Amino acid sequence: MHKRICLSGADMYELEEVFKEWRGIISVRTGYINAAPNAAHDDVATGTAGGRMGVEICYDPKKIDISQLLDLHFAVVTPYSIDGQGYVRGSMYRAGIFYESAEDEPQIALYLTFLAGKGRCPATGEHLTLNDPNSSAAARRVLHATMERLTSFQPAADEHQGYLSRHPETETYIDLARLRALVKL
Repeated sequence: MHKRICLSGADMYELEEVFKEWRGIISVRTGYINAAPNAAHDDVATGTAGGRMGVEICYDPKKIDISQLLDLHFAVVTPYSIDGQGYVRGSMYRAGIFYESAEDEPQIALYLTFLAGKGRCPATGEHLTLNDPNSSAAARRVLHATMERLTSFQPAADEHQGYLSRHPETETYIDLARLRALVKL
């Protein structure tokens, strides 16, 4: 049995490269997540079709589980940036997890809850605060990553599939060579 999940939060070409060669991942396609029907690249890029730019990942849950996919995703995508990262900005680039299976929902919710509390000091008492980075509202990190039910995925046109493989000279925000050297799944 194979499962499907869609992820957003960075340049879709970079996300495709991040996920394409890991054990247990069957296929990765760039495209438009929960966008209006028959949306074109420019429609999603300008925000007129709604939805997000990202990747569809088909995987074998016996070889790689959803928490490993999310670990890899949030190693390269910041969940604390409101709309994208690097040179890609806008609501169509907001970090998101789009799930198909209801059985995945609790695990994704737990993962996002962990990210929301990451870096926060435990409660230490009414009058005692120990190096709490969240004691200042201005310094507090806010989780902007979302989880939503996947309602549609439209693959991008062929020219958008495997883009970085065909154009290796393209500058990327994510250091793909370093990622491959550091992460072994």
